[in-house]
Parts: sequence; structure tokens; C-alpha cells
Amino acid sequence: MHLRTSLRVLALAALLAQPAFAKPAKTTSPAVAAPAADDPTSDDPSAPPPRAPAATPTAPAGTTPAAHPAAPAPAAAQPTVAPQGAPAQRDELSPEQKAALKEADRMRIEKARIDAEVALAEAKRAEELAPLNAEVARLTAERSLRLAKASAEAAALDDERAKLERQAGLEAARSSARLTERSNKIRELEAEAKQLQLEAANTVARLSNEIQRFQKEDEARKVASKAKPKYLKDPLVDGVLYVSDRRIALNGAVTEQLADYVCTRISFYNNQSSEFPIFIVVDNSPGGSVAAGYQIQKAMAASKAPVHVVVKGFAASMTAVITTLAERSYCYPNTIILHHQASNTLRGNMTVLKEQIDFTNQWFDRLATPIAKKMGISLQEFVKQMYANDSTGDWQAFGDKAKELKWVDHVVERIEETAVLDLLPAPPSPPAMMPQTQPLPQPPTRTEISGVVTKVDDKGRPYFELPTLANPFDAWWLYDPQGLYRAR
Repeated sequence: MHLRTSLRVLALAALLAQPAFAKPAKTTSPAVAAPAADDPTSDDPSAPPPRAPAATPTAPAGTTPAAHPAAPAPAAAQPTVAPQGAPAQRDELSPEQKAALKEADRMRIEKARIDAEVALAEAKRAEELAPLNAEVARLTAERSLRLAKASAEAAALDDERAKLERQAGLEAARSSARLTERSNKIRELEAEAKQLQLEAANTVARLSNEIQRFQKEDEARKVASKAKPKYLKDPLVDGVLYVSDRRIALNGAVTEQLADYVCTRISFYNNQSSEFPIFIVVDNSPGGSVAAGYQIQKAMAASKAPVHVVVKGFAASMTAVITTLAERSYCYPNTIILHHQASNTLRGNMTVLKEQIDFTNQWFDRLATPIAKKMGISLQEFVKQMYANDSTGDWQAFGDKAKELKWVDHVVERIEETAVLDLLPAPPSPPAMMPQTQPLPQPPTRTEISGVVTKVDDKGRPYFELPTLANPFDAWWLYDPQGLYRAR
């Protein structure tokens, strides 16, 4: 297609250039030299007016027209056509006009040649670019097709992703609902199990106490058939304190296990009768856990039956707080009661240590403020007198002095344990979850309840290992100048 176009352009250029290549005739016949007056093609206003035909030169005498070398062919044999708008006779033009006409002819020829070359070059370029244009068109079409396919695939992938996301969200919601349902069911079952365990423990404890009571009464009948514990609403009679079998022993370090033991028995004796007092008997106790002691104190305050604390030997720190804040308390004249500030086993960086000290101070303020109030002084004065009476801050006092300080309510000379009706020792209970392949330790009785374990260090010195504080905000508040108690 491009070759045909090129050929047509070349033919058109040749036709345009044909008048320039026509050779002008030196002699022009009269019929051709001047255009007719009514010739419609002669419409150039700049053309000169028609002239009369010039006379034909006469050949010399003795010569024929054919013998003249410069004689032109007859007009009928070789007609010549002058260029459009050109003068009819070039011979009649001036040399300048002839030169200009010649230059114009030359320029027309050159223009025609250049136009032909340009047309040919354009044809060649179009012919050379045709495969490239076709390739560009093909690549453009392929690219459009690929883009369309990619768009379709992306749309399909987006739909699939959205579908998968919806399915995943739905499955996650279902899983969360199932997990929540199972968690609620587990909590319900745990609550039911805990309630059943509590009821079973209360039943077992009640039955065990009934059995022990019947056994003691049966053994007592063998010795004295009429001997029974004395139950008195006011157990202090003529300076003698009568302690019944509504008795709870509190000895050694105050721990979470010991607090559970004491609080459970307070509840048990309350359920038996709220008419007669319950006795917490302290032989020796250096104090212990602040949280555990506070638990015992609140159980005493919530008890319907009055809870009386009896200190026979020594009560310090947290145990002294329990004694001082009891509804009624008793001790011997030489019993020692000791109050001091709370302490802690500190660990961590300076910031952690400061936080622990601040929190222990808050414990002390909450528990020591009621003591200072009972004494009739402020907490600051209470602490000041601690160090005024002893440089270490351990303010100890015998029973009679403790009564003056209002740390104890009554000082007695005699305490009768009316519930001691036999000499049969209680059967030892091995620690729970202890592998039977290991030898069972035989600590003193007071450590079996509290969870304190008797051990021997590398130097052969015995000590008491305190159980780990379960409450992360708890602190030890005990008196241990010899370092017999060590925290795990």
C-alpha cells in the first residue's frame, strides 16, 4: 500500500515538473507565438500585450530551408508550447529577464526534484515504519489484553480474599463464642466443685470434731466419769480463767495455712453455738504474715460468739496486734507482749525497694493505728515510744505492764484447760502431695499447721523455713532477732 502511494506521488511530481523540462523553441509560428485574443487560458494580468508576429527570417540566396543548420523544424512538424504565464517569445526578452526566467526554471526543477526526493523519503520511511507500527499495534493490543486479564484475575483474587476474610471472621466469632461458652461452663463447674469441696470439708471437719469429742469424752469417762469441759459465758472467775474445748491453738509463725486453720475453726464453733466464747490460745508466736494476721483479726471481729485471746508465753509483732485488738485478752504476769514496726524481705532495684517500703508502711499504718487509738496516743507517738523504750524499736513489756499500756485486758494467775480429758496424742497428718518414696519429716507440732518446715543449714544450725507468701502485696511482720525464721 505504501509503495503504490510512493509511485503516485512520483508521477504527480513528474507531471508538475514537465513544463520546466520542455525546451523552448527559437522560432515560433505565428499561430503559436501569440495567444488568441479570445483564448480563455491567457488570464494572467501581468502578461505583456500581444505583439504582431515577427517576420520569418529569409534564408540566404542560394540555400534551401533544409540546408540551414539553425533553421527550426516547421511549426506543423514540431509544435512548441510555452509555459503558462511566460512570454510568447523568449528571444524578445531582455537578458536579465531571460536569466531570471532561467533561474526560475532551474528553481522549479530543483523544487520538483526536492519534492520528489522528500516524497520518496517519506514513502521509504513509511514503508520502514510500517512493520514497527504493526509491531507497536500488536504489542499495544497484547498489553491491553494482558491488562484486562490481570484486572480480571485481580478482581477474582479480591473476591476470593474478601470471601476468605468473611469466612475467617465468621469462624473466629464462632470460635470465640465457643471458647466463651466453655470458659463460662468451666467457671461454673469450678465454682460448683469448690462449693462441694467446701461443704465436704465442713462436713468432714464437723464429723471429725464430733468423733474426737466423743472419743475424748469416752476416754475421760475411764478416768473420771463425771469430768466434762466447762462452758462459761464469763470464763474469768475469781482470777481463774476457764478454757473450754472451744479452743484454737495459735503457735509459731502466722502463715496463710495457720490463718485458714484458725478461721475455719472460728466458723465451726460459731455454727455450734454463738453463746459461749471461743479461745485462741497462744503459747509462743513471733508474728508472721501481715495479710494472714489481718484475716484472723477480721474473722475474730465478725464472729457472733466472743473470741478471747489467751497468751501464755510470748506474743510479738502480728500476734501482738491480734492480742491487742481482740474483744478480750488474757495473759500471765510474766507473759511478754512485743510491738515494733513492720519489716519485709526486700528485693529489686532502688525504685522497687522504695515501693515495697512504702507499701509495708501502709500495712503498718492500717494495723497499728487502731492499737495507738486504743492506747490513747497517735501513731507517730506510738512509733516514737517504741524507740524510746528500746533502741532497736522492739518495745516489749511483761503482762502487768502490757495491761497498763492496754495491750492486754486481764492478767491472771491461773488458767484451767477444762477440755484436757485424756493424754492420747493426735495422730500425725503427713503433708499433702508428698511423694511416699521420700522420708516424711517430723517437725514439731506447731509447724505442721502453719506450713513452716524445720531444716538444718550447711553449718548444722537448725532453722525454720517460712512458706512463700501467696499474696504478692503481703509482708512478714515478726520478731526474729536470732534469725531462726528464713523466707523461701
